[in-house]
Amino acid sequence: MSVDFKVPHSWQPKSTLRDTPAAPAATDPAAAPGVAAGAAWSLPRRIAFRFVFCYFLLYNFPFPLTWLPDSGLDALFQGYYKLWDAIVFWAGKHVLHLSHQVENLRGKTGSGDTTYDYVLILCYAAFAAFAALAWTLAARRTRDHRRLHEGLRIYLRYALGSILIGYGMAKVIKTQFPFPSQDKLMEPFGEASPMGLLWTFMGVSTPYTVFAGAMETMGGVLLFFRRTTTLGALVIVAVMTNVVMLNLCYDVPVKQYSIHLLLTAAFLLGPDLRRLANVLVLNRPAAPANLAPPWTARWARIAALGLSILFLGYLLWITGSQNLESSSQFGPGASKPPIYGTFEVEQFIRNGHAMPPLLTDASHWRRLIVSYPQGLSVRWMDGSVHRFRTQYTPAKHSVAFSAWEPRKGAADKQGAFTYSLPDPDHLVLQGTLLAEALEVRLRRIETSKLLLVNRGFRWVSEFPLNR
Repeated sequence: MSVDFKVPHSWQPKSTLRDTPAAPAATDPAAAPGVAAGAAWSLPRRIAFRFVFCYFLLYNFPFPLTWLPDSGLDALFQGYYKLWDAIVFWAGKHVLHLSHQVENLRGKTGSGDTTYDYVLILCYAAFAAFAALAWTLAARRTRDHRRLHEGLRIYLRYALGSILIGYGMAKVIKTQFPFPSQDKLMEPFGEASPMGLLWTFMGVSTPYTVFAGAMETMGGVLLFFRRTTTLGALVIVAVMTNVVMLNLCYDVPVKQYSIHLLLTAAFLLGPDLRRLANVLVLNRPAAPANLAPPWTARWARIAALGLSILFLGYLLWITGSQNLESSSQFGPGASKPPIYGTFEVEQFIRNGHAMPPLLTDASHWRRLIVSYPQGLSVRWMDGSVHRFRTQYTPAKHSVAFSAWEPRKGAADKQGAFTYSLPDPDHLVLQGTLLAEALEVRLRRIETSKLLLVNRGFRWVSEFPLNR
């Protein structure tokens, strides 16, 4: 779900990754922005930084390696992930004594708030705490970590910027929040989940979705440049605070992930908080930040800027092309199935007998909704929704139904129908489903006439339309 990138170590001379010596020069050109050079850090501050440094590296790795095109490192990534699987499974069983086996569902359910994810961040925190303790015992003479702090800021700028650009482009091209499907439009309002309601709220307004994505993209782009990092962090703190609240209040299962993104932006903003407070709150003059790069050679500065722009362009191109491809498959311009539309059942004949539309008849169809060539849904009289995968044979005017989520040992194919369209407003299906012979006559419902779809925008409203 996340997209990651890290400045290669080849960009950074070894001196930029070492801790600052005990007696730094009064004017350290590589001092972190907003941090006075020369003053030794307190022991609690050094320990806190060491923990944060280790934790953020663990949380974001293997960024940026995953962004290398055709890197051939998939086996390495899989080995790394399996190592953490083993650690998480062991911790869940022997440390937390969970009543059930922890299962890695990442990429399978779309949730980022699984038991695995929370145990994983606890493991990250434990490893970071142990590393910070060992680091403190081994580096007793070190008085600060200004250069290492700047190196961490560079790493997190690119990591967070990449993630925000990925999410932003998915909104600008409108693949994360597509316009509500016909299935969603016909769903009773009270049956929607809080997350489903949020997705409908976002998807129904293309301008707002594009605006939200543009803000995320802009914040991410600003992080790629030292002079605009503070502005980018401010934008992202504002954007991600809203995202975190939406995730918490609408039960969207990426709560801990969005909170981590917000904390990362706050960390990047940290060195400038005093200067911002002086300007925005205390009405005091603020000294300019030291924006000198950690490397002083002119060729190194030019190379770093060039590589930054190169990767930013690559990131915008790859995220844009991926979302455009997804939009072409599932967006408004995607190919439509032969029987596309929403249909209400007018006559339902089962095994040769016309069946009355009784609410007690659980297997009587009420509505058929076909939005994509890959599948459709049938709402039965008892209100339950049954989804099927579909495979069309246009030459024979036939469509095969198979299980939406095949179960082990169960038959995949569940039915097949021939279809005909006597006129633009009617559809007739004849065939079998779940071992029953069916003939279903349906009437088209024009979802374009629904208020949520056709209300539109008005500058002048004599009365509010709040329904």
